Amino acid sequence: MSSQLRLAVDVMGGDLGPRSVVPACVRFLNRFPQAELELFGPQIQLQALLDEQRQPQLHGRLHITSCEQVVTQSCNPIQALRHKRESSMARALQAVARGEVQAMVTSGNTGALLALSRSILGTIEGVRRPALGKSLPAEAGSCFLLDLGANIDCTAEDLLQFARMGIEAQWVHTGKRDLRVALLNIGAEAHKGTEEVRRAAELLEKDPAIHYAGFVEGHDIFTGVVDVVVCDGLMGNVAMKSAEGVIRLMGQKAFTIERKSPIKRFFGQLAIKLLRKWRTQVEPARYNGASFLGVKGNVIKSHGGASSEAFYRAMITAKECAEADLAARLGRAMAQVKA
Repeated sequence: MSSQLRLAVDVMGGDLGPRSVVPACVRFLNRFPQAELELFGPQIQLQALLDEQRQPQLHGRLHITSCEQVVTQSCNPIQALRHKRESSMARALQAVARGEVQAMVTSGNTGALLALSRSILGTIEGVRRPALGKSLPAEAGSCFLLDLGANIDCTAEDLLQFARMGIEAQWVHTGKRDLRVALLNIGAEAHKGTEEVRRAAELLEKDPAIHYAGFVEGHDIFTGVVDVVVCDGLMGNVAMKSAEGVIRLMGQKAFTIERKSPIKRFFGQLAIKLLRKWRTQVEPARYNGASFLGVKGNVIKSHGGASSEAFYRAMITAKECAEADLAARLGRAMAQVKA
């Protein structure tokens, strides 16, 4: 392999498709000269978009594997397993399985991606359910939140596994040791929450390898009081998307101040620069890219409606996971637990 880093990109996933993904790929290669990309999608369409970019110096580092079959957002996991084995998503996962690339990125259907990942890559020994997680901005550093939607009904044992995987993933993003782990709950009191969440708390408290900090509520995810927050996929997905909605609302308010009355404009201008700067720092696009933890390969899920900027950020996440070989780290960590 001529480069130090090689990633696979499913160009056909997501709402915006190749017109969002291709510019992100070109930007990524320009920033990281040691990288190569393998793009999976229709040859003619992708080549035309690449020609529009006018970047001939990248041709030796950007390759196309032609795939006409696509996993749509409406495709359910069973359909993906039975009828989409030659899709751009499946072919990109196969490249990971063969060791041709170190990670893959897609904006495609989450359920189909989970099903195909488990089928093509397999799960790490000792992992019952792979989880989807990502590092989010906090007042002090960042916080890794999982699960973000891969699993709805989780047992206490599942949540314990998520905690172990979240610790390894957050280490990759921060380099910090002795990470504090908490369970997302409807209150910090020990008696609150479902039976499984309370039982998970008991398991986390007994695990000597986990620095368990107790229950936290949704607002604590962004305060920096803990480094890893664990929950089932329903709670995690709602928490993340609610936060993204609030951030977008704040951004919209910041950009409508000029249209208010003169007095409101006067006072609004005093804060607008700071508000816009804050919005830029926490813009969801800057933190796009969640990792599928628990499969035997580095798989990064971009937001389905990702812009070119957001997809580029997901590729940065894939680079971090590939260079740290996160999947292998998780495999070693789970093997130690089993031993």
